[in-house]
Amino acid sequence: MEEALTFDDVLLLPGRSAVLPEEVDTSSLFARGLPLKVPVVSAAMDTVTEARMAIAIAQEGGIGVIHRNMPPERQAAEVERVKRHQSWFISQPYTLGPEATVGDAKALMAEKGISGVPIVDEAGYILGIVTRKDLLFEDEPRRPVVEVMVPKERLITAPEGVSLDEAKAILQAHRVEKLPIVDREGKLKGLVTLRDIIRRKEAPHATVDERGRLRVAAAVGVRNALRRAELLVEAGVDALVVDTAHGHSEMVLETVKLLRKRFPNTPLVAGNVATYEGARDLMSLGVDAVKVGVGPGSICTTRVVAGVGVPQLTAVMLSLIHISE
Repeated sequence: MEEALTFDDVLLLPGRSAVLPEEVDTSSLFARGLPLKVPVVSAAMDTVTEARMAIAIAQEGGIGVIHRNMPPERQAAEVERVKRHQSWFISQPYTLGPEATVGDAKALMAEKGISGVPIVDEAGYILGIVTRKDLLFEDEPRRPVVEVMVPKERLITAPEGVSLDEAKAILQAHRVEKLPIVDREGKLKGLVTLRDIIRRKEAPHATVDERGRLRVAAAVGVRNALRRAELLVEAGVDALVVDTAHGHSEMVLETVKLLRKRFPNTPLVAGNVATYEGARDLMSLGVDAVKVGVGPGSICTTRVVAGVGVPQLTAVMLSLIHISE
């Protein structure tokens, strides 16, 4: 390589412009056309992205990639936390049975970060709902939850197929914060909460899916990738990211083949690469996006320990040569 450049080596030549700052559109696309209001993706590092960061960045219009330095089950739980954090319609709300106690309800609310739990029987029929307000002065953890819940006779519910505007009108008319969605037989089919509607209004540029849930990506490696990916997809992940220090390796390419075949409908990102050949080989296997960057930072471990890498601006330009073809 004759010459390589970092972003710090280059300045843009300013020219005449009629565009004002407030007129600039920063929206972009992630893997397979997933829209982002701001072109920012948080790193899949254990010091950067877990559910808390993924929620925060998705609310601002970007997307986070949950790191993989944890057991697959815990990573899937982090994805689930993001997907459940905000949604105008919760299709599978957490529930408890009639045998549950006040202690069970408090524990579930604390663990999942929720403020109310529908009570259903074994067949799925709604029996009532218990909220933090109902438990505020309950000091006996063994007391049956059915004794403190709002029973179904007093519940305000809505039928399947209710729209967001209709749900908002019902919540406002009856001054309630939770609206169970039930079918004609009285079985619980979902839940609409005032808190989620408020969150939706407070974050109008959030990166959300078709059900109003925050979008989130998650990383996998080359070992046990299929098992980890299965759990992540089951949890509702919006994109899988094969995240390695050297993405132009045989094990990465085989992993990409495996995941592309097993999850054809899930957006797939792979990396990291820093050359034309690396981008070409990954794209030929059907990835939706390529992650570029090998050893570009002054304190990057890959650069310091292995002495491997390409300055980032040049790496991006080399990779784009193939992508633009």
